[in-house]
Amino acid sequence: MFRRIQLLCCLVLYCATGVVHAAMPLSLWYNAPAKDWEKEALPIGNGRIGAMIMGGVRQDIIQFNDKTFWEGSPTMRGAYQNFGNVRIEFEASDEVADYRRDLDLQQALASVSYRQDGVRFRREYLASYPDQVMAVRLSADKKNKLSFKVCLEGAHPGKEQVMVQGNTLCLSGKLTLLSYASHLTLQAEDGEVSVGKNCITVRDASAATIVWGAATSYDPKQPGYVAKDGQWRTLMAADVQSAIQKGYAQLKKNHVQDYRQLFDRMVWEIDGYDTVNMPTDQLFADYMNGHFHPQVDILHFQYGRYLMISCSRDGLDLPSNLQGLWNNRNDPPWECDLHSNINVQMNYWPAEVTNLSECHWPLINYIYNESQLQPSWRKMAALCGARGWTMRTQNNIFGYSDWNWNRPANAWYCMHLWEKYLYAEDMDYLRRVAYPVMKSATEFWMDRMVKDKKGKWVAPEEWSPEHGPWEDGLPYAQQLITDLFANTMKASELLDTDADFRASVREKFMSLDKGLSIGSWGQLREWKIADDDPKDTHRHLSHLIALYPDDAISVFKDTAYAEAVRKSLEARADVGMGWSLTWKVALRARLLDGNRAHSLLARAMRVVHGEPENWGIYTNLLNALPYQIDGNFGAVAGVAEMLIQSHHDEIHLLPALPDVWAAGKVKGIRARGGFEVDVEWKDKLPTTAVLKSSLNHKCRIRSRIPLRVSGCAYECKSDSEGYYIITFEARKNKAYKLKRTSMGA
Repeated sequence: MFRRIQLLCCLVLYCATGVVHAAMPLSLWYNAPAKDWEKEALPIGNGRIGAMIMGGVRQDIIQFNDKTFWEGSPTMRGAYQNFGNVRIEFEASDEVADYRRDLDLQQALASVSYRQDGVRFRREYLASYPDQVMAVRLSADKKNKLSFKVCLEGAHPGKEQVMVQGNTLCLSGKLTLLSYASHLTLQAEDGEVSVGKNCITVRDASAATIVWGAATSYDPKQPGYVAKDGQWRTLMAADVQSAIQKGYAQLKKNHVQDYRQLFDRMVWEIDGYDTVNMPTDQLFADYMNGHFHPQVDILHFQYGRYLMISCSRDGLDLPSNLQGLWNNRNDPPWECDLHSNINVQMNYWPAEVTNLSECHWPLINYIYNESQLQPSWRKMAALCGARGWTMRTQNNIFGYSDWNWNRPANAWYCMHLWEKYLYAEDMDYLRRVAYPVMKSATEFWMDRMVKDKKGKWVAPEEWSPEHGPWEDGLPYAQQLITDLFANTMKASELLDTDADFRASVREKFMSLDKGLSIGSWGQLREWKIADDDPKDTHRHLSHLIALYPDDAISVFKDTAYAEAVRKSLEARADVGMGWSLTWKVALRARLLDGNRAHSLLARAMRVVHGEPENWGIYTNLLNALPYQIDGNFGAVAGVAEMLIQSHHDEIHLLPALPDVWAAGKVKGIRARGGFEVDVEWKDKLPTTAVLKSSLNHKCRIRSRIPLRVSGCAYECKSDSEGYYIITFEARKNKAYKLKRTSMGA
């Protein structure tokens, strides 16, 4: 009731003034049904299964997916597939009033409401992680006014069938390798229910709950990737029946509680502006026309976190693909695959820093399984005459890898395993999971590298994705190998293991080409031999990995290289598709250029309607042309880099704030070393901060102004760069409050 009153008050205020002076809930909302799946539908998901909400009045088509639903095999690429539709048909006309379609990011609930013939109708949609089902709740504010027909439809005619078991519709089928199934049932309040061949009809009900599940026989830990028995089907059917028996109220409660314990960990606010209340498509269009609205930045950021929770949850061994998990085609762009030369990596850049560490596990588990348990990636290494594991660029979920070689991707993947360690410093994880994978990737390069004419170890015949010549010693490869070797040696030291192996790695590391050199026009070189073209605006920025996501280059330690990166970025220009623009956001943030970073972020958030070479987002805020989810996640990571940086064993507070974020607060953002950080600021300078430590760890903070630490001994010194360095010994499970002070106070 309070929420309804709050929304009503906001609408009244907007009608009177056009401006609402109270903070609005985090939601995407529209005053019409979606007509285009890609551009307008709203996604829900539980990490494995998900759906797109169109919200039609006379017919509502809910298209759904299971992230494991792939055509293909270990010897055939195949493609990610559309599972099917839940189609709900209503007998009434399309004539309605007060229509609203909504996605509540704070509860992970989509909804549709409208008034028709004097009755207020409402639908609520969810995808539950704890109960492993999707559900729709349909209701009317007058008794016995709800009549509809719901059908379960597959997307592979001739390969599947729908059967009726009691009041449950059962879809089942078989692709080349995988079997699949979906069950749908419902429970109505009042009214009559009848079941047909592939539809259930409800007449004169007051409310109804539709529940369905989906699953496949995919098992990444089994030889051949297929489960040995049909337990997957039994579990899915049991989940559906259990959920319908619990009732919608309990199902919703379980879902919201589970989701919010992740989403609510991080809050970000920008102060000093009024909040404008208008439909999301109009809001972003107004922003694009030059009217700054802080809720656009915040909504887009939190939407990215919502998407991560919705398509990547702990317990699954499969990372988000090019579209997360949402796909309505059996021939999607690039097969909706796991692209190893930026896309799958970018999907997980924000996981640790935005306090969604559990959502990182599907990528970590995938890398571990494919490199240690399954043979495909090791066979590819053997093709290169080396131990360990590697891959090509395009990858399906069965270990198959093709198109161009992308051998350094093994080092890039290992960067994620090491980052996960750095944020929590879990020694058991390092020992069992990360180090074995890192060691075998290192073995590949120990065997693979050759010496150049200057006696430096280089990777032979590599490229800078996805353009340019193939050469020995490409910076893209050399920077990643340098990072891999350094981290693997450090892990070996921490674990006190493999001393002889560590010594052999160090010997090669000392003569390793680190992939950093400055070219003829002051740029960071992209090729070792060929010269860079200053007019090249290619989308890939692979030679800049050393600045971000790696930390080999720092504005505080490598001024010449940092300036060379700046030169390269200027040449690349502020153009490109979503993932390229958002990578540039993070790079500019690492260069401490907040205003330029925000300008790129604004470009990445432009609403587009299908114009060629005019990249941005669709009205549903998904990264556009074509839809790829990496741009959404890259934007979240870029914003996080503007708010906090924690590489080089220090926490840099507010390193790249743009002028439009001059005052605000962030709570629950994470830093390497086991820290969770809250910061409030004014005039782009911190006023207070709270650091919560999960470890016994030395804390080093970089700030533009001196800060006093309460409750412990600390040291605050200025450095030659005009910053203040605050250091103290943090103790496990303690919080430390920092406030502005003057030197000597």
